[in-house]
Amino acid sequence: MSVQGKPRRIKQKGWLGGVCAGFGYWLGVPTWLVRLVWTVLVLAYGVGVILYILLWIFMPTWGGVPEGYEERAGG
Repeated sequence: MSVQGKPRRIKQKGWLGGVCAGFGYWLGVPTWLVRLVWTVLVLAYGVGVILYILLWIFMPTWGGVPEGYEERAGG
């Protein structure tokens, strides 16, 4: 697991805004795992919804799907 640069949204791989796909790629963990953790945050504390919306608005996007996404984030 390695962090590279700043996190960015990946709209083409996202279910909503691509925030979880971007974090999965950035952290080098499977995207489904990021989505699972985010869902737990939403259900347990509700703060995940507000944070997701803010990240969706302010987090920059990739120009497309970054090279090596499938290997780093597991699709």
